[in-house]
Amino acid sequence: MFSLLMVLLQVANPAQVYVTAGSVYTENTITVLIEIFTILAISMQIARGYFLRILRKFTLRLAADIWWLLFILLRDASIFIVLFLGFSLFWPGTYLDYPIAVPWQLLAIDFYAFALVLLLVKDTDEDPKYNKLLTIFILIGTFLYLIGTVFVTESALALSTPPPTVSNSLGNIWGLFYNVFDSQQNPALAIYSFYVCFALLLGAGAIAINSSFRSGANLAKQDIQTSPKPTIKMPSPPPVAPGTKQQQGDDDAV
Repeated sequence: MFSLLMVLLQVANPAQVYVTAGSVYTENTITVLIEIFTILAISMQIARGYFLRILRKFTLRLAADIWWLLFILLRDASIFIVLFLGFSLFWPGTYLDYPIAVPWQLLAIDFYAFALVLLLVKDTDEDPKYNKLLTIFILIGTFLYLIGTVFVTESALALSTPPPTVSNSLGNIWGLFYNVFDSQQNPALAIYSFYVCFALLLGAGAIAINSSFRSGANLAKQDIQTSPKPTIKMPSPPPVAPGTKQQQGDDDAV
């Protein structure tokens, strides 16, 4: 009798309900924030040509530096925030408590990790080849996360209560994504996706750490020579018309 009472108390414990609801709300908020910052990151990278075009119109050096600094902060900070918040998707214990689009969202975080490592090891703003590679990494990461969010975690089937039973045929794309790629519906795929994506994340981290030891991270601050970028050239003065100097000399002689 006492054991039965303890079981009932545990089931009806409101604190446990609040903790579960709080964790689900937190995970949902993080997922939405990641989606927002992925869109911001790819938007800034695609708009790089626009920022450079406007940059050439500034004649004041301070204004040009602030404009370029705004672009760098928005793009690089978005990539870092996506990776930082994306670590919450690599906790296998949450795969059955909260729906995760596997392997879509996990692979998206990996590609953002690749983009951040590329920013660490190469100057993407000076080399067009690496800038294109950075665009590809961010574009693939954003596409994977957007597909996983729209068709799995925020699909019409996932939002309905209770979710309807649908077939996972190719003709029903919503049912296919929900039954196959939802971590709650397919725990086997979720755990294998974790193994592969976490290994890729560790590989990117190893490259970043190796680059940190080999680059200027261990140099003293006075050993670093900064060169302001981009270099803004002041507009050249208007050309002098022929005969102007001669006319000025004649006036001085008079």
